Amino acid sequence: MALFQKLSTVVQDERRMVQRYSVNCEARLKMLGGDREGRLSDLSEAGARFDTLNPPQEGVSGLLQWGEHEFFGKVVWANENSCGVIFERPIPMSVVEETCELVEVASGPVANFGNIPVAKRGRRAGLVSRDS
Repeated sequence: MALFQKLSTVVQDERRMVQRYSVNCEARLKMLGGDREGRLSDLSEAGARFDTLNPPQEGVSGLLQWGEHEFFGKVVWANENSCGVIFERPIPMSVVEETCELVEVASGPVANFGNIPVAKRGRRAGLVSRDS
């Protein structure tokens, strides 16, 4: 029965066993080949996404540092402006929660009401007769 075949490939998102959280804080990746300055854009107990202008290659190990925290990890993927770091050991959830609190959220109105165009009355759903 082909309808119930088990898929042999694993989708990347399904491999994640821990919740990832969006963060935005300055960070540094310290490596033998030199340090990289950048920002954390997501964080979990298992790893992080590190955004930087010159990401290291996959397989490079280093110390990821932000705020008062630093954890050893390995780059498991890289593209032109970021890389994924998996931690050697899971970090405490309290560190993830503390880092999430560093995210500044802009407050203010969702929309400027003066920029919303006013609709012509009765045009919707044919409420205005053509005779009037």
